[in-house]
Amino acid sequence: MRKPVAVVTIGQSPRTDLIPFVCHFFPEGTEIVERGVLDGRTETEMASLAPERGQTALVSRLRNGKSVIMAKEKIEPAIQAIIDELNRDTFAAILLACTGKFRPFASKIPVVCPDYLLCQAVKGLLEGGKIGLIVPLKEQAGSAEEKWKEAGFATAAEAASPYDFQESALIEAVKRLDQTDAKAIVLDCIGYTQEMKDLAKKYTAKPVILPRSLIFRLLAELL
Repeated sequence: MRKPVAVVTIGQSPRTDLIPFVCHFFPEGTEIVERGVLDGRTETEMASLAPERGQTALVSRLRNGKSVIMAKEKIEPAIQAIIDELNRDTFAAILLACTGKFRPFASKIPVVCPDYLLCQAVKGLLEGGKIGLIVPLKEQAGSAEEKWKEAGFATAAEAASPYDFQESALIEAVKRLDQTDAKAIVLDCIGYTQEMKDLAKKYTAKPVILPRSLIFRLLAELL
């Protein structure tokens, strides 16, 4: 019997903007179990997770489609608690549905962290150099640049949210990056969709890399 896959979002589950669009990468009949860091939390509890000075901002999606900003440092213990719970059952793998850089998590089940997987896959494709990044928030540019620097890339970063999405913001971000010497443009968030990639490609001749499709394709190799 095929083992299920667990997907942990830093927002709320289910991720109706994500899972239905990537599950086709998996073998037929693969069960996907979703968990969310913000599942069951009140508005007050979610507000308490907002970034404070010096903390790393992350953004994700609520069940109602709205976006929420939180501090990586505040949610890491909650992610570990979910992983601990999932380890009581049997899964082929646990995927953290966020491209932000996290510390390693303790788990007997393989935990797939998109930040490392994405960086190494892009490094294999481009062999270093400079890349353009599009991130959801301006505040994320610094941490994203640091993550990619560790993988051997220089970066130029622009912001356009996939959650509070505006076509004009994405188009302008792509146009600015198209004027740089970047080898490719990475839509550096799991929330960006294939439709957003298709839109971006209309305004640049550079390759546009979509993390969700790359990550879920590679994860399927474990199944």
